[in-house]
Amino acid sequence: MIKALIGSLTRFTSRVKQYVKQWSKPAFPSMAVASRSDLRRSRKDLIIKNAILRQQLIVLNRKVKRPQFTQGDRVIGE
Repeated sequence: MIKALIGSLTRFTSRVKQYVKQWSKPAFPSMAVASRSDLRRSRKDLIIKNAILRQQLIVLNRKVKRPQFTQGDRVIGE
């Protein structure tokens, strides 16, 4: 019973690791591909993307040693 539970837990953790790896991969492998995809975006989408990137820079440039993301920062970054 315990071996089965440990086996299930091990499989679960390995699947979670795989999903995290996939989620953390960049959407586009290179800047050229990402730039090409931006050419097809509307002006409104590019303005929103720019605002989100600026917010991320603001968070990273805070004067604290290690920025603590607030709930608002997390919502904006998604």
